[in-house]
Amino acid sequence: MRFLSRSSSSVLRRVSAALALSALLSPAFALPLMEMKAEDYLPMAGELKKSLSLNANQQTLWSQTESKTRNLLRARKERRERLQAATLAGAQTANVELRELAKAVDEESEASAREEKLLREWWLTVNDALSESQRQTVAQTLAEQLQRVQENGGGARPERKEEGGEHRGGKGGRGGMGGGGMGVGVGAGGLNVNLPGGGG
Repeated sequence: MRFLSRSSSSVLRRVSAALALSALLSPAFALPLMEMKAEDYLPMAGELKKSLSLNANQQTLWSQTESKTRNLLRARKERRERLQAATLAGAQTANVELRELAKAVDEESEASAREEKLLREWWLTVNDALSESQRQTVAQTLAEQLQRVQENGGGARPERKEEGGEHRGGKGGRGGMGGGGMGVGVGAGGLNVNLPGGGG
């Protein structure tokens, strides 16, 4: 770091803290960075929020962002449940056209990707409002989380219960027609569609 100017060092610290806040509002279990989804952001938010000792303005911004995040995730869950039902109904009709079903799944994947980007931007705005010491706290939490991933060999997402009581695991929820047929499931990692002969 000796060769970096003071401003460059500050920029690096801010970037690391930004990555931490946007990616680490996550559960206590370890997740590889690129496997973290919006559904993983909130469970640890309360604990992290306490450790940051937010001032009044930061508290307001955090609460607003957390509320927007919960609303977006609720709307996404409802949208995916409708897609699940529509896909299942379509799969059970005569002369089903699987390409049409897959098109709806692609559209949902694209919508989810846009939402993930929006969520990151919301939480990066929160990060912008943090002090240098608060960013350091977030960065330290990120380092601990990534170290836990490394020690666990980058393990897969563990199974956990969602608000509705259903279990979700490393490959997301699965459902559908069972057997060797077509399966459709909405899990923490997104929407899964298994076509006949697809091998899972």
